[in-house]
Amino acid sequence: YLTETTTGTIEPAAIRTALADQLPTYMVPAAVVVLDHLPLTVNGKLDTHALPPPDYTNAQHYRAPTNAIEDILTGIYTHVLGIDHIGIDDSFFDLGGDSILSMQVVARARAAGLKCRPRDVFVEQTVARLAQVAEVAVDAGLVDDGSGPVVATPIMHWLRDVDGPVDQFNQTVVVRAPVGVIEADVVVVLQALLDRHAMLRLRAKDDSDGGWSLTVPEADLVHARDHLITVDALSDEALVAARSRLNPAAGAMLSALWVPDTRQLALIIHHLAVDAVSWRILLEDLNIAWSQHNSGQPVELPSVGTSFARWSLLLAEHAHHPEVVVRAGAWRRLTAVPATLPGTRPEDTYVCAGQLSVSLDAATTQLLLGEVPAAFHAGVQDILLIAFGLAWNEFLGADGAPIGLDVEGHGRAEELAADVDLSRTVGWFTTKYPVSLTVSGLSWAEIVSGGPSLGALVKDAKEQLRALPDGLTYGLLRYLNPDVDLTGPDPSIGFNYLGRMGGPAAELSEDLWLLSQDDVLATSAVTAVPMPLAHTVELNAGAMDTDAGPCLHADWRWARSALNDAQIGRLSQLWFDALVGICAHVAHGGGGFTPSDITPARLSQRQIDELQELYRVADVLPLTPLQQGLLFHASTPRSSSAPSDLYAVQLDITITGPLDRHRLRQAVGTVVVRHPNLAARFCQQFDQPVQVMLADPEAAWRFIELDNGIEVDEQIEGVCAAERAAVCDLAESPTFRVALIRTAPDLHRFVLTNHHIVLDGWSLPILAQEIFGSYYGHRLPAPAPYRRFVSWLADQDRGAAEAAWREVLAGFDTPTLVGPRGRTGLGRRGVVTDRVPEQTTQALGALARVHHTTVNTVLQAAWAQLLMQLTGQRDVAFGTAVSGRPTDVAGAESMVGLLINTVPVRARVTSTTTTADLLDQLHGINNQTLDHQHLALTEIHRATGHDQLFDTLFVFENYPIDTTALANTNGLAISQVTAREYNHYPLTVQAMPGQELGLRVEFDSDVFDESSVVVLVGRLRAVLVAMTADPRARLSSIEVLEVEERARLDEMGNRAVLRAPAPVSVSVPESFATQVTRTPEGVAVSFEGRSLTYRELDEAANRVAHLLSGHGAGPGQCVALMLERSAHAIVAILGVLKTGAAYLPIDPAHPAARIAFMLTDAAPIAALTTADLHPRLDGYAVTVLDVDDPAI
Repeated sequence: YLTETTTGTIEPAAIRTALADQLPTYMVPAAVVVLDHLPLTVNGKLDTHALPPPDYTNAQHYRAPTNAIEDILTGIYTHVLGIDHIGIDDSFFDLGGDSILSMQVVARARAAGLKCRPRDVFVEQTVARLAQVAEVAVDAGLVDDGSGPVVATPIMHWLRDVDGPVDQFNQTVVVRAPVGVIEADVVVVLQALLDRHAMLRLRAKDDSDGGWSLTVPEADLVHARDHLITVDALSDEALVAARSRLNPAAGAMLSALWVPDTRQLALIIHHLAVDAVSWRILLEDLNIAWSQHNSGQPVELPSVGTSFARWSLLLAEHAHHPEVVVRAGAWRRLTAVPATLPGTRPEDTYVCAGQLSVSLDAATTQLLLGEVPAAFHAGVQDILLIAFGLAWNEFLGADGAPIGLDVEGHGRAEELAADVDLSRTVGWFTTKYPVSLTVSGLSWAEIVSGGPSLGALVKDAKEQLRALPDGLTYGLLRYLNPDVDLTGPDPSIGFNYLGRMGGPAAELSEDLWLLSQDDVLATSAVTAVPMPLAHTVELNAGAMDTDAGPCLHADWRWARSALNDAQIGRLSQLWFDALVGICAHVAHGGGGFTPSDITPARLSQRQIDELQELYRVADVLPLTPLQQGLLFHASTPRSSSAPSDLYAVQLDITITGPLDRHRLRQAVGTVVVRHPNLAARFCQQFDQPVQVMLADPEAAWRFIELDNGIEVDEQIEGVCAAERAAVCDLAESPTFRVALIRTAPDLHRFVLTNHHIVLDGWSLPILAQEIFGSYYGHRLPAPAPYRRFVSWLADQDRGAAEAAWREVLAGFDTPTLVGPRGRTGLGRRGVVTDRVPEQTTQALGALARVHHTTVNTVLQAAWAQLLMQLTGQRDVAFGTAVSGRPTDVAGAESMVGLLINTVPVRARVTSTTTTADLLDQLHGINNQTLDHQHLALTEIHRATGHDQLFDTLFVFENYPIDTTALANTNGLAISQVTAREYNHYPLTVQAMPGQELGLRVEFDSDVFDESSVVVLVGRLRAVLVAMTADPRARLSSIEVLEVEERARLDEMGNRAVLRAPAPVSVSVPESFATQVTRTPEGVAVSFEGRSLTYRELDEAANRVAHLLSGHGAGPGQCVALMLERSAHAIVAILGVLKTGAAYLPIDPAHPAARIAFMLTDAAPIAALTTADLHPRLDGYAVTVLDVDDPAI
């Protein structure tokens, strides 16, 4: 709230912008209200009740609901959080939500016909994103009423092990009934509760093993009338008498007192049947039952989702899960932490325990429920627990010693199994688990003042809490898994945060059953049972709604044998002082991320702090494997001929009509805020590179009006080239840029440029549609955050993916290369385009349908055949681009970012393989690797033992941009869209679907010239025609050469020789003999300083020939030669030829498997080698001769 000054007029938007430049995001007000003067009370203080409500509809970031589901969820958020105006992009937890309130959201959503889970609220947080995952509930028809046996849960086992009476261990709540309720009405609504909620009918009998036998009888066997007593006043005596009627063994889990004059109803329920979350459910059902009964309708409460009985079975099963068992070691280390306080004594019971109830002011509580946890990216309980640890550290003077705490949680872990819904289940779900906190190294004065060093301590403590195993697993292992040895006393200090308690003040009505806040203290007597204290000191805290707002209420209980009232009073004040200090620290700009906030990125706290010094950080993500490769390429020096903007992606859109450039710029800004990864900064100064999402992301924007005095196209290309060069500076410049070029009145070029590291081609249409949708004022759906994909990628099973690719590429020995092996330089890029005639295009679709595959697979088969003809290999591989948008990542289809991946495609043929065979083969391989196409190519190389598999890429571009969808009825139209996207491969084929299949071949001009690429495209079309003509024909019969090409070949090279009249045949030995006679002393061979004359070479070859002849060498036979480059090799070749046999050259560098195949296939009569290579031929059925033998 602001008042105008005499120096000028206040603009709320400008104020928010100025504050955003100086404050962290969470401290920027959601709305600014300008007043003539601030309202004051009679005492001269600010009258907060007289302040007008903010108009959030004018706030910069406020968005109203856009559909029915968002409208329902916004209403639920408003109701649960007690906030009047909530936008669909506001975070549930930034507004003060917690895990317990998230269950209220789920319960109310379910009542409204929507199905979601508390986990969904945690993950999605905003109404807009939650609406995308919420489903319209469908009645499955199967009712889980919770009757029958119940397996004892860990908390029940803990209670059974308590050394003392537990029959009266209870929770009690006092509610006030609506005006007009009489005793008979109370019976009706209580009966409805008993019938609907099974655990209120629980029977807990002793069994022969010292435990409990738990069962729930049918609904009509427990009668409310038997459990209700009417009294004149709600005295301690009456409450204790009512408590004494609890009898778990007899199924008396509820005892109620009704006071007609005050309309008070005391509900005393054994703790075995209820917890804090359950009371919210029961209170809602009281009101539903009363509303139905009061209007004369039959009482029918909403059904329960998952019963407690089924939940108990799930826990028993989950206790043996390997992911749970592996946590045992961590829990043993925690249970070994020495007790902070001495344990309780036998006389320390709840009856004689010390009690203290205190409350924190509403202003500080409001900070603790919202700004403070948001600043530290923590939960409310985290902050309360950290302050609790600080208080104990100061109280005990235990600087550096770990503080052992026994922490309770609500225990409703719905993610345990699919379709679990505990939002309306009543029962005791509580979990308890040990926590160890070390909070030291800071003076108390620094803590209470909120000094700068406090932030580091809070962050360190938060990371200690985040490092704990799931608290649920402690009880599962200790009590439900007999194979795990997990024993020891519980910590002597207990902590339990109950969340927000009581409904918003707006709900107060004489027509409702309401919690009676005035009667809270009246229940202390009924809960003071003669049962041993669970802890030496325990704190139960919750945020209680009051007229001034929620206030943190703390109930302390302690063993008087260990501590006195003054000590607890001091401890309580220390806790509040620590909380105030943390709030002060945040008010001074404190807070920030910690390592657990940015997983799967791996940075230390120091490194995170360093980033936050450089940027206003909204998130930090690791790079995907493909991003790492692109960053490496961007950092690698290139040759002078290589393009500097190789990985710059550019979309050039020509717009005709009246364009509002300011509105277009605003639309671009909206989209960048939706997808902050577009403006990410890439940091390489750490062990692993990371991408930083900024809290205020922006796209670099340029508006250019061209000078019509020179060539317009030349000017446009100059702008586009400058934009491409700019995005390739990943260290400093924005990676996403926008240029709007005005070329004439009502004619613009809208150029979007990005480095490939932030955006792939599949994202371009989504990006364009969102920009123009925002420009036209359309409501955009909630964006799918890029973090969701990166986290999914990090969670994938790399071992399974590597195994799948190893199987697919098993036996693949020779890379399929069309460029020079070891090529590192990059030449200028050239492009050749072509179109496949409509008839052939339709035939390709028909071929795919007949063979139950895709057109992409058909095109891959054609490209594989062309590669086989280019390389002479029958086993080839090439790369293909996959969208990388997994169906199990919510919103992947509309995600903007780099999700694409390049994976190998392998094709093998024989002389009998047909088109149909190859299609089946490729389709099967695709199915085999479909779930593993996320694995990076570099990781596939490592897994399969290859440095390189291919150097060509085939891409089926199935993301065309629909220009009509970008147009509007106001005269604006898209007349042309051009995309530019290159890569480092020497040859890339892009196929683009359409009435006529488009072909675009990108090539490296250092490897191919344009004419050869044109010929290649023609051959590809010929293969496509041949494949569609007869899919059953052998691939070896497909002719790719045109008549003119074949005619030219007949006049060239070997073909010309073959077609010419054959000359008189002269053998190599005969020709050599002629040369020996002509120049016997001439040098024939020189190698490493040694020379042989023709005479010497002839003599040596004759000796080899005589030796081989003695082993059967002659015409029709072959002799294997395994020799390095040497004079020996020439002697051996001539010697073999002199016998009339053929020679089989074997490269010593060949793998053993290939050598074995060659020897088996050719079956040589003998093999010539040297002594050092002789072992390579051991074990084969062939005579091995040494060319170094003196006889030779």
